[in-house]
Formats: sequence, structure tokens, C-alpha cells
Amino acid sequence: MVHSRNGSGLTRSLGKIAVLAGLGLSLGAPIVGCATEALEVEAEDVGSLGLKLEVADGVTLQTVTYKITKGDYQKSGTIDVKDAPTISAKIGGIPAGNGYTIELSSSSVPDGIAFTGSAQFNVTAGGTTSVSVRLRGAGTSKNGSVNVSGTLNVAPVIDELTVTPLSVFVGGEVTLRAVAVDPDQGPSSLTYYWSTTEGVIDDPLSPTAKLTSQSPGTALVKLTVSDGETITTSETSVTFVAREASSGAEPPDSDPPNILLIIADDLGSEAVSLYPDLAGNSGQVPIPNIENLAEQGLVFDTVWASPMCSPTRGTIISGLYGYRTGVTTAGSVLPTDTVTVFDRITADSPSNYGQALFGKYHLAGNSSTNLQHVRDLGIPVFRGYMGATLGNPFNWTAVDINGPSQFIPDYAATALTDFSVDYIREHESTRPNDPWFVWLAHSQVHQSSNYVPPEHLHSVDVGNLRVGQQSNTTVVYKAAIQSLDTEIGRLLEDVDLEKTTVIFIGDNGTVASLKDPGSGVRDGKTSVYEGGVRVPLVIAGKGVTRRGREDALVTSTDLYATILELAGIQVGHINNSYSLKPLLTDESASTGRTHSFTELSNGTTNRRYALRDTRYKLVVNLQERGLYDLVADPLERNNLYSSPAHAAVLASLQAEIAELKVHGPAYFP
Repeated sequence: MVHSRNGSGLTRSLGKIAVLAGLGLSLGAPIVGCATEALEVEAEDVGSLGLKLEVADGVTLQTVTYKITKGDYQKSGTIDVKDAPTISAKIGGIPAGNGYTIELSSSSVPDGIAFTGSAQFNVTAGGTTSVSVRLRGAGTSKNGSVNVSGTLNVAPVIDELTVTPLSVFVGGEVTLRAVAVDPDQGPSSLTYYWSTTEGVIDDPLSPTAKLTSQSPGTALVKLTVSDGETITTSETSVTFVAREASSGAEPPDSDPPNILLIIADDLGSEAVSLYPDLAGNSGQVPIPNIENLAEQGLVFDTVWASPMCSPTRGTIISGLYGYRTGVTTAGSVLPTDTVTVFDRITADSPSNYGQALFGKYHLAGNSSTNLQHVRDLGIPVFRGYMGATLGNPFNWTAVDINGPSQFIPDYAATALTDFSVDYIREHESTRPNDPWFVWLAHSQVHQSSNYVPPEHLHSVDVGNLRVGQQSNTTVVYKAAIQSLDTEIGRLLEDVDLEKTTVIFIGDNGTVASLKDPGSGVRDGKTSVYEGGVRVPLVIAGKGVTRRGREDALVTSTDLYATILELAGIQVGHINNSYSLKPLLTDESASTGRTHSFTELSNGTTNRRYALRDTRYKLVVNLQERGLYDLVADPLERNNLYSSPAHAAVLASLQAEIAELKVHGPAYFP
């Protein structure tokens, strides 16, 4: 509150009402006025009105007349503006109250065009109110007109969407038929795009197509019609029914499983023998222990991670895409207020889980000492290393949030396996009735950690290279993969699969220079093409009654909801995460995911991202734009982005990006 001193002592200064027409800085102008006041008021109960007006260039005013009215109250006067660069005035002594009207009038010189305007306003003692007054000229001397020409594009109309039958046996055909019209016949010819969450559509760009599926389940079928500028969509569901009921299901088990998450570094799908169709010229190295695990569960065929390690770890621990946490490249720092999978298990699981993380962390930037960050993410036990790599895997230091750092003379894959085995044994000895969750993040087969492994861990011929020698070559990369498999096998010897659900995943694609020539994916790590984001995923053990392969769309975010549901926390779909748990027992189940998304950036710069449905993929790689048919063109060689025939496909994927933007920062996408 502002006070001023007068003859009778301190009194509150009068409130001001600003009445604006245009915007201008003001200098004082002489005011002449009078008032007929029906109300008697004290100084405390009155306010002032400030006028600031600005007229168009070329309009000259000599005076502005004002009249303020409310019931019997009237105040009027003139403002001399002939010598003022802007029109301004302060009109005081107005009683506090609501429902005042101010009327302004003036005439321009020399042409005498009359300008008038009015507005309603209130006066609050000690307050300030802004009111806008628009002065309108009655003549035409200073008025003009603008001719605007253009067209209004009317969206296509889907007159008919026929899907028959809506329920069919697995292997049967569903006929899709659409009829659409474009009321304004433009700007381009209509294009069609049928998409589905299950099965295969034979001709997705035709108004008439066939849908088939080799597995039971409910498919969401969506039609997008584009005129090159606007789109119209319609969707329906089709159910594929198994001819014979599955006998693989087991009665539900109320006891929660132990959960073992194993993350392999820089391991793309094409490097793993579980995906023989993607193998390069020299073939894939045998991994008998992971292969044996896969035989006892499910191999997922269409899995995306982020193109680098920190973003993938951020998606798993939070269930959020990187743009929502800020973890969009290697070395990004995950905010400590993120609700992590460890937080949720501690707070919400009906079981008293023991939890631990061993190995690579890399969620606190490139710091090697910020152990408080680990604690802040709700991780009670951590032993490993903080940054991108541990350097020489034969000579490294493990940090521990519950004890001193320790020099480790053992090969890293062996030591991290030992850490995990020791924890599991101690937990099961001291807390036999409580389950455990172990997150094991191996340094293998990270490029900078590719030293020739101990001979007893692999059978790869590395030539004249000696054990412990660093060599970033494909042959040593394969030896590292096999040594990792050997140590995973040793760990699984201590794990009871009747009590434990095991999840094995790669954190990003293979480094391009280490890829086997001729492999079935484009590019490698740091790329949003398939070679950078397509990774292996196996889930086996307790609660996994299905065997074989699953082609549902999966991203690394989905492990968040999956782990929570395994731990007894019912979430289904949370954040950007869809639980895979229904797929583990029911071939006809769906997660609800219709599109996968991945990205790599430095926030607002160097942005790369991709989004796909079950067939088509949109790629933004810095300034390049791409659209690829992953069924007909798995190597992403034929860019369809500018293809008129694929306008509806492109529009459909861009609409999904727009949906993601709702929860994104200003720069996204």
C-alpha cells in the first residue's frame, strides 16, 4: 500500500482505472472537466481513471471529449491534445463502484471525421482496472480494405466402412472395404491407409484389402483417408479365434515371482542367434544359455529401445519416453523426482521385495561419484560403476552406496555375476519368504569395453590376439557376446525359474563398425534406423506359460509396467508403458500399444526420432525425413515420404506424433 502525506495526515492514495485504446507511452495533456455527483464520498472511497490513447498514423486530433456516467452520476470534460505526442489524461475523484460507462468522442482535422467509442468499467478504491476503448471513424478518408483470396479445404468423408466378418478363425480372411468422397475435390486425389495392431493386411493402400492373422487376438483396424492436406479416420475391431483352445495355460499363482532383469550393452538383434533372419555374412555366434532361456519362454520380434544407453535405462526405470524426463542422450541426468520402478515396488507392491542394481548405472550424467543420485531414485542396494563404461574390464573399481569403493581384479562380466549371485543367496537365506528384484546391467558388449575375454568363457577364434587385449573388431565383439552368455548361464544356475521371471534385453543397437556385413538392419547405435533401435528381448520363467515368438510392438518403456505388474501392482498402461504381462500367458491378448516411438537428441538440437505402426515407419534424422514400409523394405532403402500414394500413411503417423506432443516440451518433436 502506498501512502502520501497531506494537511490532515496520512491518507491512502487513490486507485487508478486505466482505460486503453491502443498502446502508447503518455505525456500529460491539459484537462478541463466538471462533474454532477449524486453521491457523497470520502477520499478513501474514490479512484482515478487514466486514459492512454493512440491513433493511427496520419490522423490528427485536437481534442478528445469524455463523459463518465453511472445512474445519476456524471463526469465529463475535454482533453487538449494538439501539442501532445500521445493522448493521455488522469481523471480523478470517481466514487468506488461498479457499472460505470465512459464515452469518448473526437474529430480528426482537417477532414472532420468523427471518432467515437465507449466501454464499461468498475472503480475499486486502491485498485487498478484496465479497460479497452476502441475509437471508430465514421468516414472513409483514413479507412481502407484488403482483398483476401484463398480456398477452404473440406476433409474427406468416409461414406462406407465394411469389415466382414468381425470374428474369424485364425488363418481366415477378413475383407476390408471403404468408400470415401472428397466434397471439394482437392487439393490432391484421395489416398487410403489401412493399419492394424494384429495380423497382416495384403494391400494397405487400397480401398479394398484382406486382413489375415496367424495368432488369436483382437485387432484394432484403422482406416485413414487423406486428400493431401486433411485426414479422416474410422476404426473397428476384428477378433481372430483359435480353432482349438490352448492347453498351455496354468492356474494363476498368487505368490509373487522373483524378478531378474538382465541388460546387455550395445547388443542389437542382428547380433543374436535368436534372430537368424537378420544374420550377417559370417553368421551369429552361438549363445546356448540365452537360447535355452528362450526355449522356456517368449522371444519378442518387434522391440525398440533408444539408440543409446542412458535414454534406454531412463525409459525402463521410469516408463517414460526420453523427451518427458530429459534423458535423450548418453550422459543425460534423470531428475531425482522421477517415480522409478524401485519407488513403486517399495511403496505399492503387496510383497516385501528386496531390490538391488548391479553393474552399469549411467543415469547421473558422466559422474563417477554421485552416489546420492542412486539413493534418490529409491535404489537400496547398488554396486557397480556410474558412467558409460568401466574402461578396462580386467582392471576396474566398483562403487557401492552402502560401503567403500573396491578395486576389482576380475573380468567385469564375472564380477557382476558374482555380485548378483551373492545378493540372491544372502537374500534367500535371510529372507526366504520375500521375493527379490535384481537389475543386472552388464558392461558387455560395449564398444570401449571390448577386450579379448578369458578363454574359458568363449570359443571364438580371435587369432593372435591375447586375453585382455583391447580390439574393437567384430570377432572380439562376438567373443564378448559369448562370454556374456556364459556368465548369464552361471547366474541362471542359481536362479529357480519356477520362482523367478527373467527378462533379458539389449540397451541399443550394435555399433555400426562392429556389425557383421550383410546383416538385415540399416545403420547402428546412435541411429533411429532399425540397426540403432532394434534389440533382443526374452521373457521366461515363472508366470510365462507361452512358448515361441511374439510379434507385438514393444518398446523399452514397457518393461516398467511389466515389472510392476509382475510385482503385484496393477497398472496395465501407465506413462508411456504398456504391460507385457498379458502376453506371457495368453496368445490372444493385447497390450494396447498401437505405435512405437524412439528418439535421440541433445534436447532442442541434433534431434532424431522415429515412430512406427505394425508396418510403416516415420523417421526424422536431423533435417532428413523418411517413410519406410518395413514389411516390403526392411532395410529402409526406399523413402516413401514424398510419395503421393502414401499421403494417408504419412498423415496417420504424423497424427500420432501430434498426440505425443501433448505431453512434450515446447521444442518437441
